[in-house]
Amino acid sequence: MKKALLFLVVAALTASMISSASLTLIQPNGGELCLGQQNYQIKWTAVNITAKIKLVLFRNNSKIGKIAVDLDANASPYNWQVGWYDGGMAPAGGGYKILISTVDNEVDDFSDAPFALKTESPPCSSPPPPPPPSSTLTIVSPNGGESWGRGSEHTISWTSTNLTGKVYLQLVRYNDRTLGTIKENLPASGSITWKAGEYPGNTAPAGKYVIRVRSMADFKIFDESDAPFNLSLMIKQFKQPIALKAYETVPGIYQNYPGHTSFPKVSYLPPSVHQGILNQITPAGCNSGGANSTALAGVYWFPSSNIQVAVIYRSRINFPLSQFAGKSGELKSAKLKMKRLHSIHEDANSGCGCNENLWVLKAPMTAFDFPAIGQRVDVPLGATEFTKDVTGIVKQWLDGTLANNGLLLLAGELPCSGGRTCFSCYEASLLLDMK
Repeated sequence: MKKALLFLVVAALTASMISSASLTLIQPNGGELCLGQQNYQIKWTAVNITAKIKLVLFRNNSKIGKIAVDLDANASPYNWQVGWYDGGMAPAGGGYKILISTVDNEVDDFSDAPFALKTESPPCSSPPPPPPPSSTLTIVSPNGGESWGRGSEHTISWTSTNLTGKVYLQLVRYNDRTLGTIKENLPASGSITWKAGEYPGNTAPAGKYVIRVRSMADFKIFDESDAPFNLSLMIKQFKQPIALKAYETVPGIYQNYPGHTSFPKVSYLPPSVHQGILNQITPAGCNSGGANSTALAGVYWFPSSNIQVAVIYRSRINFPLSQFAGKSGELKSAKLKMKRLHSIHEDANSGCGCNENLWVLKAPMTAFDFPAIGQRVDVPLGATEFTKDVTGIVKQWLDGTLANNGLLLLAGELPCSGGRTCFSCYEASLLLDMK
């Protein structure tokens, strides 16, 4: 009796434990499903189930085939392509149910009501569209390591995938802050030419920077240079070397020759008369530049024993050009600049005018006598400053076709009654424009 009673107690406990385990199919329970629909959720609840479970498709109480096996009991929901089983796709129609059970068939449950598999629309709806692909933005250049001079032109380029709408570019100081927007309303992929460092109203200082591209529709979509690029001070490069000066200035060096009596051929003057004339035509204003700073020219006519006597005061202006020898092909132009420092033009009731000229010396000037002279360069009497083009003369000096003996500054006039003094002193220089 005691053994029989013990068996009954154990059996009762076992039955109680079994009855406390359950599987309940929640979905589908009737209605209509769209045949072939992806990711339809089969849902259930499981209580005290430790064994694996399976899902089986039935129609009109007859087994069609397995939907899934060896599922964890707590794996609800299961995403099902509606109608699929291990033998293929079930045909459209009604009377379908799903069985959920443990793999040992100890605990199970059926759909409460049959459901139909439909292909027509409505009520069968199309499968939901797949989620849209993710969107990306990528900076191509600059992407790190470049060195760009401020203000020099470079290309910023970027690409995108699955991105619609506009983007904008930002200049960002490396490991610091955003300085500003370079440009906005740009296409999702593209490039622009950028003057390095510039953003509206400003130019960034030298330093390390990155470029950021960001979607204007979704601020979470952006990219920036993988590493910083260097923004440096701009050093301009020139295709042709540029001279430090636009012109080379060659100052004149003067050798003054005092009055002489060999031209015109008249009687000699007493020394006292000669000196008086020199004192008159050598004012202090002609020596303001110091030694060899001025060129002097003068003529003095006066009656002596019923003839006119002339005293000539002249100067040679020499321009040392040895550094430019052989470079006539590089000479674009040569300008002679003359500045009048002082002048005496006494009319003395004379009807004769003064005349001053520059002459090209074809031979060295070594004595008071006139050397061989060639081309004349007119001096505009009365002009304070003037410039004469002497390119042709200087080219001959540089290429050696004409010896560089300088220029002779000379004042002269035909004899006039009543007496007359004509005199000027100058500063002179050559301005050479070399290629």
